[in-house]
Amino acid sequence: MTENTNAPYWDRSSPNLDIATIMDRRVQDHIRKIGPSMLVQVKAVKAGAASITGMVDVQPMVHQQDKQGKPHPRQIIHSVPYLRIQGGSSALIIDPKPGDIGFIVISGRDHTHAVTTRQPSPPASFRQFAMQDCVYVGGFLNNGPDQFIQATDQGWRIVTPGTVSIEAAKVRVNCDIETSGDVKASGVSLKQHVHGGVQAGGGKTSPPE
Repeated sequence: MTENTNAPYWDRSSPNLDIATIMDRRVQDHIRKIGPSMLVQVKAVKAGAASITGMVDVQPMVHQQDKQGKPHPRQIIHSVPYLRIQGGSSALIIDPKPGDIGFIVISGRDHTHAVTTRQPSPPASFRQFAMQDCVYVGGFLNNGPDQFIQATDQGWRIVTPGTVSIEAAKVRVNCDIETSGDVKASGVSLKQHVHGGVQAGGGKTSPPE
């Protein structure tokens, strides 16, 4: 009887296995080759302030394992585009920092051309579901921030150890303003300014200095 050589998935080294078990193992082997989405840690950031969204180098946090269960750290993935909350020319810019923990989402095809040109493009190669073709979304499992904007039931809370700088053509405020500090306009202090031309009686003072 001539041996059937048209069954590429048949494992002839295990004659006692049924075809369903063999096919299941083959499917599992193919699934394991697909790059999984996983937790990563940011190792380096290439950002340019308010310019085009930058890139990060990330280290996958879940190791690979061999058949003996020995862990093998994965290699760093370089130049991964990261998420910025943006619509048109308006954006909320909070760039990642080294040490941040986030998630990578794997593309189905090689997206190198699309990333480089920022235009609809054909795949750069025939690779599929490769970890090189991913984007970074952060952050998960990170420590509490030192500065933040928080929505509460009472309103918005802005906390920063630094300075809040607003650059605008005009600012309109339709509410009361309370402050425990001072307010200055064109260098004139609200708390420390003085008035000239003070006279007894019903006279008016000069503008604040």
